[in-house]
Amino acid sequence: MLSFNRDGVSSPSLSTSPISTRASGSTLLVCVGRGLLAASVPTDNAGNAFVQFDVPHTYTLWPSSGTGLYACAQALGRDGHVVTAEKPKVTDETTLTAVEVINGGLVRDVQWREVLSGQPLTSASVTTSGPALLVAWWWGDAGVDLDKTAVPDSGFTVIDSVLAAGALVQCAVAVRQVDAAGTYNVTWTSTPQQGAQLWLAAVQAA
Repeated sequence: MLSFNRDGVSSPSLSTSPISTRASGSTLLVCVGRGLLAASVPTDNAGNAFVQFDVPHTYTLWPSSGTGLYACAQALGRDGHVVTAEKPKVTDETTLTAVEVINGGLVRDVQWREVLSGQPLTSASVTTSGPALLVAWWWGDAGVDLDKTAVPDSGFTVIDSVLAAGALVQCAVAVRQVDAAGTYNVTWTSTPQQGAQLWLAAVQAA
């Protein structure tokens, strides 16, 4: 699930489109990018409580903007499930992503790294003790000109993205299922050349 609004769109919050999620047993991961960073925990209409991983991180190039990652293990689901991020500044550009990990359990590891333009866009590594679903986020730091591309390696598949030109928080989300314990990362290739904030999470079955 991915929703976004451009800078200047006035709304007190941003919500995902309604979807049907499992009644129980899923883990929900929510990653939010903001033009004006705020440590505001997302909410949903199923009564789940999200916890923050690490801390919200600002961009080196855009020191008032940044991203944050949140999760709810063993979440309650429903038809018409909606996740919402509040907007402390109602006209702020915001991108909201939510990933349901069916039969998810423990969020085994979460890592963040910012890479500046000109360096390989390789995430920090996560370690698992068994099979896991890996979820990766690319938050590029390029300006408003040109459409963008963001392609991951290492067997990751992009499931959602917003890469259009304009005043918005660009993002791509990718996943990979791994079948054994190990240490994993992902390298992104993007155009135009730019840096990025890179999140990587590993969720193991309950």
